[in-house]
Amino acid sequence: MIHLIDLTYYMNTEFDQPFQILESHKESLGYLAYVEDGISATIVKHLNNESTELINNIKYSFFKSKNGFFHIPYKTHYYIKRQQPDVIFIQGLVFPFQVLFLRFTIAKNCKIIVQHHGEQPFKGIRKIFQKLADKCIDAYLFTAVENSVPWVEEKVITDRNKCHEVLEASTFFKKMDKLLCRAKLGIRSDTVFLWVGRLAVTKDPLTVLRGFELYLRANAGAKLYMVYQENDLLAEVNALLEKSDVLKASVCLVGKINHDDLQTWFSAADYYISASHREAAGYALIEAMACGCIPVVTGIPSFKKIVGKYGFLFEMGNADSLYVALTQAAKIRKEKLSGEVSDHFNSKLSFKTIAEDILGVCKKLLDI
Repeated sequence: MIHLIDLTYYMNTEFDQPFQILESHKESLGYLAYVEDGISATIVKHLNNESTELINNIKYSFFKSKNGFFHIPYKTHYYIKRQQPDVIFIQGLVFPFQVLFLRFTIAKNCKIIVQHHGEQPFKGIRKIFQKLADKCIDAYLFTAVENSVPWVEEKVITDRNKCHEVLEASTFFKKMDKLLCRAKLGIRSDTVFLWVGRLAVTKDPLTVLRGFELYLRANAGAKLYMVYQENDLLAEVNALLEKSDVLKASVCLVGKINHDDLQTWFSAADYYISASHREAAGYALIEAMACGCIPVVTGIPSFKKIVGKYGFLFEMGNADSLYVALTQAAKIRKEKLSGEVSDHFNSKLSFKTIAEDILGVCKKLLDI
Protein backbone atom coordinates (compact mmCIF):
# COMPACT_ATOMS: atom_id res chain seq x y z
CA MET A 1 0.00 0.00 0.00
CA ILE A 2 1.40 3.38 -1.08
CA HIS A 3 0.99 6.20 1.44
CA LEU A 4 0.23 9.38 -0.51
CA ILE A 5 -0.25 12.88 0.83
CA ASP A 6 -2.26 15.22 -1.41
CA LEU A 7 -0.99 18.69 -0.45
CA THR A 8 -2.43 22.11 -1.34
CA TYR A 9 -0.20 24.98 -0.22
CA TYR A 10 -2.63 27.71 -1.22
CA MET A 11 -4.33 29.26 1.81
CA ASN A 12 -8.09 29.54 1.28
CA THR A 13 -8.71 32.56 3.47
CA GLU A 14 -12.42 32.59 2.58
CA PHE A 15 -13.06 29.23 4.28
CA ASP A 16 -13.43 28.64 8.03
CA GLN A 17 -14.88 25.13 8.00
CA PRO A 18 -13.50 21.95 6.39
CA PHE A 19 -16.76 21.14 4.60
CA GLN A 20 -16.48 24.42 2.69
CA ILE A 21 -13.12 23.66 1.13
CA LEU A 22 -14.02 20.03 0.47
CA GLU A 23 -17.13 21.14 -1.42
CA SER A 24 -15.12 23.71 -3.37
CA HIS A 25 -12.43 21.16 -4.29
CA LYS A 26 -14.67 18.12 -4.82
CA GLU A 27 -13.89 17.85 -8.55
CA SER A 28 -10.16 17.48 -7.83
CA LEU A 29 -10.69 15.13 -4.87
CA GLY A 30 -13.18 12.76 -6.49
CA TYR A 31 -10.41 10.32 -7.43
CA LEU A 32 -10.04 9.38 -3.75
CA ALA A 33 -13.07 7.08 -3.90
CA TYR A 34 -11.11 4.81 -6.28
CA VAL A 35 -7.66 4.54 -4.70
CA GLU A 36 -8.38 2.21 -1.78
CA ASP A 37 -6.84 -0.86 -3.43
CA GLY A 38 -3.43 0.73 -3.97
CA ILE A 39 -3.13 4.02 -2.09
CA SER A 40 -3.63 5.14 1.49
CA ALA A 41 -4.28 8.86 1.12
CA THR A 42 -4.05 11.82 3.49
CA ILE A 43 -5.34 15.19 2.29
CA VAL A 44 -3.66 18.36 3.58
CA LYS A 45 -5.37 21.73 3.01
CA HIS A 46 -4.83 25.27 4.30
CA LEU A 47 -7.73 27.39 5.55
CA ASN A 48 -8.84 29.27 8.67
CA ASN A 49 -9.07 26.07 10.67
CA GLU A 50 -6.73 23.56 12.28
CA SER A 51 -8.15 20.07 12.71
CA THR A 52 -7.99 16.49 11.51
CA GLU A 53 -11.04 14.56 10.35
CA LEU A 54 -11.70 11.08 8.95
CA ILE A 55 -14.23 11.28 6.11
CA ASN A 56 -15.11 8.17 4.05
CA ASN A 57 -11.96 6.45 5.36
CA ILE A 58 -9.77 9.32 4.10
CA LYS A 59 -7.83 11.42 6.60
CA TYR A 60 -8.08 15.18 6.09
CA SER A 61 -5.72 17.51 7.95
CA PHE A 62 -6.26 21.26 7.96
CA PHE A 63 -3.76 23.98 8.85
CA LYS A 64 -3.59 27.76 8.87
CA SER A 65 -0.99 29.42 6.64
CA LYS A 66 -0.20 32.47 4.49
CA ASN A 67 0.00 32.99 0.74
CA GLY A 68 3.37 34.77 0.63
CA PHE A 69 5.81 33.47 -1.99
CA PHE A 70 8.52 32.95 0.64
CA HIS A 71 6.24 31.78 3.45
CA ILE A 72 7.13 28.32 4.79
CA PRO A 73 4.32 26.45 6.61
CA TYR A 74 6.64 24.71 9.09
CA LYS A 75 3.82 23.15 11.07
CA THR A 76 2.44 21.55 7.93
CA HIS A 77 5.85 20.26 6.88
CA TYR A 78 6.62 18.70 10.25
CA TYR A 79 3.21 17.06 10.26
CA ILE A 80 3.90 15.58 6.82
CA LYS A 81 7.29 14.35 7.96
CA ARG A 82 5.68 12.48 10.89
CA GLN A 83 3.29 10.74 8.49
CA GLN A 84 6.25 9.13 6.65
CA PRO A 85 4.61 9.24 3.20
CA ASP A 86 5.92 7.42 0.15
CA VAL A 87 4.66 10.11 -2.21
CA ILE A 88 3.65 13.76 -1.81
CA PHE A 89 1.24 15.03 -4.46
CA ILE A 90 1.42 18.86 -4.61
CA GLN A 91 -1.32 20.90 -6.28
CA GLY A 92 0.17 23.65 -8.46
CA LEU A 93 3.57 24.59 -9.93
CA VAL A 94 3.80 27.98 -8.20
CA PHE A 95 5.20 26.96 -4.81
CA PRO A 96 8.91 26.34 -5.56
CA PHE A 97 10.23 27.86 -2.34
CA GLN A 98 7.95 25.64 -0.28
CA VAL A 99 8.93 22.58 -2.33
CA LEU A 100 12.62 23.23 -1.63
CA PHE A 101 12.03 23.35 2.13
CA LEU A 102 9.74 20.33 1.98
CA ARG A 103 12.45 18.31 0.24
CA PHE A 104 14.88 19.09 3.08
CA THR A 105 12.26 18.10 5.66
CA ILE A 106 11.00 14.74 4.42
CA ALA A 107 12.80 11.41 3.97
CA LYS A 108 15.12 11.13 0.98
CA ASN A 109 13.22 8.20 -0.51
CA CYS A 110 9.89 10.09 -0.52
CA LYS A 111 8.83 11.08 -4.04
CA ILE A 112 7.36 14.48 -4.95
CA ILE A 113 4.77 14.84 -7.71
CA VAL A 114 3.44 18.23 -8.81
CA GLN A 115 0.14 18.78 -10.66
CA HIS A 116 -0.17 21.54 -13.27
CA HIS A 117 -3.26 23.75 -12.94
CA GLY A 118 -2.69 26.13 -15.83
CA GLU A 119 0.23 28.08 -14.37
CA GLN A 120 2.96 29.55 -16.57
CA PRO A 121 6.67 29.85 -15.64
CA PHE A 122 7.58 32.80 -13.43
CA LYS A 123 9.90 35.62 -14.46
CA GLY A 124 12.97 36.92 -12.62
CA ILE A 125 14.09 35.53 -9.27
CA ARG A 126 10.96 33.46 -8.82
CA LYS A 127 11.83 31.56 -11.98
CA ILE A 128 15.23 30.76 -10.48
CA PHE A 129 13.50 29.12 -7.53
CA GLN A 130 11.31 27.11 -9.92
CA LYS A 131 14.45 25.82 -11.62
CA LEU A 132 15.94 24.89 -8.24
CA ALA A 133 12.71 23.16 -7.20
CA ASP A 134 12.82 21.07 -10.37
CA LYS A 135 15.79 19.22 -8.88
CA CYS A 136 13.52 18.17 -5.99
CA ILE A 137 10.53 17.11 -8.09
CA ASP A 138 10.28 13.54 -9.36
CA ALA A 139 7.27 13.89 -11.66
CA TYR A 140 4.93 16.49 -13.16
CA LEU A 141 1.31 15.82 -14.12
CA PHE A 142 -0.26 17.66 -17.07
CA THR A 143 -3.67 17.08 -18.66
CA ALA A 144 -1.81 17.03 -21.97
CA VAL A 145 1.95 16.64 -22.09
CA GLU A 146 2.02 19.45 -24.69
CA ASN A 147 1.14 21.84 -21.85
CA SER A 148 4.62 21.20 -20.49
CA VAL A 149 6.28 22.79 -23.54
CA PRO A 150 6.65 26.32 -22.07
CA TRP A 151 8.16 24.83 -18.91
CA VAL A 152 10.64 22.76 -20.87
CA GLU A 153 11.51 25.58 -23.27
CA GLU A 154 12.13 27.94 -20.32
CA LYS A 155 14.35 25.18 -18.85
CA VAL A 156 12.32 25.09 -15.66
CA ILE A 157 11.67 21.41 -16.29
CA THR A 158 14.96 19.88 -17.39
CA ASP A 159 13.78 16.34 -18.10
CA ARG A 160 10.76 15.81 -20.38
CA ASN A 161 10.49 12.25 -19.10
CA LYS A 162 9.28 13.59 -15.75
CA CYS A 163 6.08 14.83 -17.45
CA HIS A 164 3.04 12.54 -17.40
CA GLU A 165 -0.52 12.88 -18.67
CA VAL A 166 -3.10 12.82 -15.88
CA LEU A 167 -6.33 14.82 -15.74
CA GLU A 168 -6.42 17.38 -12.94
CA ALA A 169 -10.13 16.87 -12.23
CA SER A 170 -13.34 15.22 -13.39
CA THR A 171 -17.02 15.74 -12.61
CA PHE A 172 -19.98 14.19 -10.82
CA PHE A 173 -22.34 15.26 -13.61
CA LYS A 174 -24.38 12.53 -15.30
CA LYS A 175 -26.28 12.43 -18.57
CA MET A 176 -29.97 13.21 -18.07
CA ASP A 177 -33.01 12.77 -20.32
CA LYS A 178 -32.66 15.34 -23.11
CA LEU A 179 -36.37 15.94 -23.71
CA LEU A 180 -37.12 16.39 -20.01
CA CYS A 181 -34.22 18.83 -19.67
CA ARG A 182 -35.37 20.83 -22.69
CA ALA A 183 -38.90 20.97 -21.34
CA LYS A 184 -37.60 22.21 -17.98
CA LEU A 185 -35.55 24.95 -19.68
CA GLY A 186 -38.19 25.87 -22.24
CA ILE A 187 -36.00 24.88 -25.20
CA ARG A 188 -37.89 23.95 -28.38
CA SER A 189 -35.21 23.93 -31.08
CA ASP A 190 -34.17 20.63 -32.70
CA THR A 191 -30.48 21.60 -32.76
CA VAL A 192 -29.07 23.20 -29.64
CA PHE A 193 -25.58 24.57 -29.06
CA LEU A 194 -24.27 25.66 -25.66
CA TRP A 195 -21.38 27.94 -24.77
CA VAL A 196 -20.24 28.19 -21.14
CA GLY A 197 -17.50 30.49 -19.88
CA ARG A 198 -16.45 34.04 -19.13
CA LEU A 199 -17.13 36.79 -21.63
CA ALA A 200 -13.40 37.42 -21.82
CA VAL A 201 -10.80 37.65 -24.57
CA THR A 202 -9.18 34.30 -23.72
CA LYS A 203 -12.58 32.55 -23.97
CA ASP A 204 -13.22 34.34 -27.29
CA PRO A 205 -17.03 34.51 -27.45
CA LEU A 206 -16.83 36.86 -30.46
CA THR A 207 -15.22 34.16 -32.62
CA VAL A 208 -18.00 31.80 -31.51
CA LEU A 209 -20.67 34.26 -32.63
CA ARG A 210 -19.00 35.02 -35.96
CA GLY A 211 -18.56 31.32 -36.75
CA PHE A 212 -22.11 30.53 -35.65
CA GLU A 213 -23.45 33.33 -37.87
CA LEU A 214 -21.84 31.65 -40.90
CA TYR A 215 -23.34 28.32 -39.86
CA LEU A 216 -26.83 29.82 -39.52
CA ARG A 217 -26.93 30.72 -43.22
CA ALA A 218 -27.70 27.07 -44.01
CA ASN A 219 -29.03 26.02 -40.60
CA ALA A 220 -31.52 28.70 -39.61
CA GLY A 221 -33.32 26.53 -37.05
CA ALA A 222 -30.30 26.11 -34.75
CA LYS A 223 -30.08 27.89 -31.40
CA LEU A 224 -27.04 28.96 -29.36
CA TYR A 225 -27.36 29.51 -25.61
CA MET A 226 -24.56 31.37 -23.85
CA VAL A 227 -24.01 30.89 -20.12
CA TYR A 228 -21.47 33.26 -18.61
CA GLN A 229 -20.24 34.20 -15.13
CA GLU A 230 -18.27 37.34 -16.02
CA ASN A 231 -19.28 39.89 -18.63
CA ASP A 232 -16.16 41.84 -19.65
CA LEU A 233 -17.11 41.62 -23.35
CA LEU A 234 -20.88 41.90 -22.92
CA ALA A 235 -21.02 45.24 -24.76
CA GLU A 236 -19.10 43.79 -27.71
CA VAL A 237 -21.30 40.69 -27.74
CA ASN A 238 -24.48 42.77 -27.73
CA ALA A 239 -23.11 45.00 -30.50
CA LEU A 240 -22.44 41.95 -32.66
CA LEU A 241 -25.95 40.63 -32.04
CA GLU A 242 -27.52 43.98 -32.90
CA LYS A 243 -25.74 44.06 -36.26
CA SER A 244 -27.01 40.62 -37.27
CA ASP A 245 -30.70 39.76 -37.52
CA VAL A 246 -29.88 36.06 -37.84
CA LEU A 247 -27.79 36.07 -34.65
CA LYS A 248 -30.36 38.14 -32.80
CA ALA A 249 -33.00 35.53 -33.62
CA SER A 250 -30.86 32.51 -32.81
CA VAL A 251 -28.66 33.43 -29.81
CA CYS A 252 -29.88 33.58 -26.24
CA LEU A 253 -27.71 35.23 -23.58
CA VAL A 254 -28.57 33.18 -20.49
CA GLY A 255 -26.09 34.87 -18.17
CA LYS A 256 -25.14 33.52 -14.76
CA ILE A 257 -26.66 30.34 -13.34
CA ASN A 258 -25.90 28.04 -10.41
CA HIS A 259 -23.15 25.57 -11.25
CA ASP A 260 -25.29 22.53 -10.40
CA ASP A 261 -27.87 23.67 -12.99
CA LEU A 262 -25.28 23.21 -15.74
CA GLN A 263 -25.96 19.46 -15.66
CA THR A 264 -29.45 20.19 -17.01
CA TRP A 265 -28.15 22.59 -19.64
CA PHE A 266 -25.44 20.20 -20.87
CA SER A 267 -27.94 17.34 -21.04
CA ALA A 268 -30.39 19.50 -22.99
CA ALA A 269 -27.83 20.61 -25.58
CA ASP A 270 -26.61 18.66 -28.58
CA TYR A 271 -23.26 20.43 -28.91
CA TYR A 272 -20.87 22.24 -26.60
CA ILE A 273 -18.78 25.05 -28.17
CA SER A 274 -15.58 26.48 -26.70
CA ALA A 275 -13.17 28.90 -28.36
CA SER A 276 -10.74 29.04 -25.42
CA HIS A 277 -7.17 30.10 -26.21
CA ARG A 278 -5.65 28.18 -23.32
CA GLU A 279 -6.86 25.70 -20.69
CA ALA A 280 -5.01 23.52 -18.20
CA ALA A 281 -7.82 21.01 -18.55
CA GLY A 282 -11.26 22.38 -19.34
CA TYR A 283 -13.75 21.70 -16.58
CA ALA A 284 -16.77 22.78 -18.64
CA LEU A 285 -15.68 20.54 -21.53
CA ILE A 286 -15.37 17.54 -19.21
CA GLU A 287 -18.77 18.29 -17.67
CA ALA A 288 -20.32 18.62 -21.12
CA MET A 289 -18.94 15.28 -22.27
CA ALA A 290 -20.13 13.59 -19.09
CA CYS A 291 -23.63 14.66 -20.14
CA GLY A 292 -23.19 13.38 -23.71
CA CYS A 293 -22.80 16.86 -25.19
CA ILE A 294 -20.79 16.70 -28.43
CA PRO A 295 -17.75 19.03 -28.29
CA VAL A 296 -16.85 21.57 -30.97
CA VAL A 297 -13.74 23.18 -29.50
CA THR A 298 -10.40 24.79 -30.26
CA GLY A 299 -7.53 22.44 -31.00
CA ILE A 300 -5.49 23.42 -27.95
CA PRO A 301 -3.46 20.64 -26.26
CA SER A 302 -5.74 19.89 -23.32
CA PHE A 303 -8.87 19.88 -25.49
CA LYS A 304 -7.29 17.55 -28.05
CA LYS A 305 -6.36 15.17 -25.25
CA ILE A 306 -9.79 15.27 -23.64
CA VAL A 307 -11.87 15.06 -26.83
CA GLY A 308 -9.90 12.36 -28.60
CA LYS A 309 -11.86 11.32 -31.69
CA TYR A 310 -15.21 12.13 -30.11
CA GLY A 311 -15.70 15.71 -31.24
CA PHE A 312 -14.68 18.44 -33.66
CA LEU A 313 -11.71 20.80 -33.45
CA PHE A 314 -11.18 24.22 -35.01
CA GLU A 315 -8.38 26.76 -35.18
CA MET A 316 -8.18 29.25 -32.31
CA GLY A 317 -9.56 32.67 -33.20
CA ASN A 318 -10.69 31.54 -36.66
CA ALA A 319 -14.43 31.94 -37.32
CA ASP A 320 -14.16 30.25 -40.74
CA SER A 321 -12.53 27.22 -39.13
CA LEU A 322 -15.32 27.08 -36.56
CA TYR A 323 -17.89 27.23 -39.37
CA VAL A 324 -16.23 24.23 -41.03
CA ALA A 325 -16.26 22.30 -37.74
CA LEU A 326 -19.93 23.15 -37.12
CA THR A 327 -20.80 22.06 -40.66
CA GLN A 328 -19.02 18.74 -40.13
CA ALA A 329 -20.76 18.26 -36.79
CA ALA A 330 -24.15 18.79 -38.44
CA LYS A 331 -23.59 15.82 -40.77
CA ILE A 332 -23.21 13.15 -38.07
CA ARG A 333 -25.87 11.14 -36.24
CA LYS A 334 -26.16 13.15 -33.04
CA GLU A 335 -27.69 10.42 -30.89
CA LYS A 336 -25.01 7.88 -31.79
CA LEU A 337 -22.07 10.24 -31.22
CA SER A 338 -23.61 11.53 -28.00
CA GLY A 339 -23.62 7.98 -26.63
CA GLU A 340 -20.01 7.50 -27.72
CA VAL A 341 -19.04 10.77 -26.00
CA SER A 342 -20.59 9.53 -22.75
CA ASP A 343 -18.80 6.19 -23.07
CA HIS A 344 -15.51 7.99 -23.72
CA PHE A 345 -16.00 10.07 -20.59
CA ASN A 346 -16.65 6.96 -18.48
CA SER A 347 -13.61 5.12 -19.82
CA LYS A 348 -11.04 7.94 -20.10
CA LEU A 349 -12.17 11.06 -18.20
CA SER A 350 -13.69 9.73 -14.98
CA PHE A 351 -12.44 9.88 -11.40
CA LYS A 352 -11.64 6.17 -11.67
CA THR A 353 -9.31 6.82 -14.60
CA ILE A 354 -7.57 9.63 -12.70
CA ALA A 355 -7.04 7.34 -9.71
CA GLU A 356 -5.59 4.60 -11.93
CA ASP A 357 -3.26 7.07 -13.67
CA ILE A 358 -2.01 8.54 -10.38
CA LEU A 359 -1.40 5.06 -9.02
CA GLY A 360 0.50 4.17 -12.20
CA VAL A 361 2.82 7.19 -11.84
CA CYS A 362 3.39 6.39 -8.15
CA LYS A 363 4.28 2.78 -8.91
CA LYS A 364 6.68 3.85 -11.63
CA LEU A 365 8.46 6.29 -9.30
CA LEU A 366 8.65 3.75 -6.49
CA ASP A 367 9.64 0.95 -8.88
CA ILE A 368 6.87 -1.40 -7.72
